[in-house]
Amino acid sequence: MMFSSLYFHSLDAKNRLFIPAKFREMLGEEFVLFSGPDKCLYIYDKERFEEVSQQFINHPNRAAQRSFFSNAAEVSTDKQGRVTLSAEQLAHAGLNKDAVIVGAGKRIEIWAPENFKQASVPLAEIDKMDTFVF
Repeated sequence: MMFSSLYFHSLDAKNRLFIPAKFREMLGEEFVLFSGPDKCLYIYDKERFEEVSQQFINHPNRAAQRSFFSNAAEVSTDKQGRVTLSAEQLAHAGLNKDAVIVGAGKRIEIWAPENFKQASVPLAEIDKMDTFVF
């Protein structure tokens, strides 16, 4: 399963964010919202989260385990396709009103527009881009 595309949505007054129907269909009813190492939130389907979490389950560093698993939350959307973001998640991603929802291969990312702009690099500027075949 590969997520692709870019969407722009706004948070409502109750910090709910609409997840595009295309993504919801691929994610299933429940999925994992994760405050990852970037200034954004990751969304994984449950199967992919299991794969990623295997790196941490047997990791000898308990602090790494705590940090990883405490930043993950199983969630589902409401009837309107929205997910409620916690104050901690909003702060981590720097989200206020607007959000960019990005299909990023094996995950979905939720960015504040200004953070997404800073983190994005045009394809033409990526080092060794000529090694890819289009």
